[in-house]
Amino acid sequence: MRNRNAAPKPEVVLAQQLVFLVVLLATWQFASGRLIPAFYISSPSDIVAIVWKWLADGSIWLHVGSTIITLFMGYAVGALLGIGFGLLLGLSPRTERLVAPFIAALYGLPKVALLPLFVIFFGIGLVSKVALVASVVIFLLFYATLAGVRDIDRDIIQSMRLMGARSDEITRKVRLPAILPWIYTGLRTSIGYALTTTVVSEALSSNRGLGFLIEYSASQFNSAGVFGAVVVLLVLSSVIMIPLGMLERRSRPTRPSR
Repeated sequence: MRNRNAAPKPEVVLAQQLVFLVVLLATWQFASGRLIPAFYISSPSDIVAIVWKWLADGSIWLHVGSTIITLFMGYAVGALLGIGFGLLLGLSPRTERLVAPFIAALYGLPKVALLPLFVIFFGIGLVSKVALVASVVIFLLFYATLAGVRDIDRDIIQSMRLMGARSDEITRKVRLPAILPWIYTGLRTSIGYALTTTVVSEALSSNRGLGFLIEYSASQFNSAGVFGAVVVLLVLSSVIMIPLGMLERRSRPTRPSR
């Protein structure tokens, strides 16, 4: 007898997703210009045409390259600082209690409000955008790392100390492996926020990048260009998220079967 609670096969799920996508695009194409003015929603055919035009003349790569550079530079700086501060404060509870209210206040601050300040400090260019992206990522990785340090079993650390293990050995053999799943989760979560911040910074203070392309297309009332840039962003985010998701799954501890 077939188990109704059994998970469907991956091929079946993929086929269902493709059917859903085709139906969605067909409905969109039909509604454009008939039910809803194409000025507002464009159409899949127009979006494909403009993306193909960008690919043919190579103009899209300038914007994609600019977005990737800003994204990964800010992401790397923010991740390194966030993980470092998370480890330091996680290993120093007294200092963490002292600065926790100030960190929480900075975390709650809308980071886009810092962009004018970064522009004053670093000028309109790459550095100000990288600083804005890093200011978002650093807090997400800081709290993820801090949570990982707090989650470490204190009995294990105490047992290693009784066996004569040095502090650096405990950090290398216990603390770092224990917090890796938390760090991977923080890395995967923060990449979406970093990409969003990158696009916003490009839309507000840049002359290149996918954020600028979206803003420029909108200023020209070119809905196909806006949707086309969003599609490119969607592909870019998917390519970035896949390896991070794989790292997170591999870092999860294996539970023994019952």
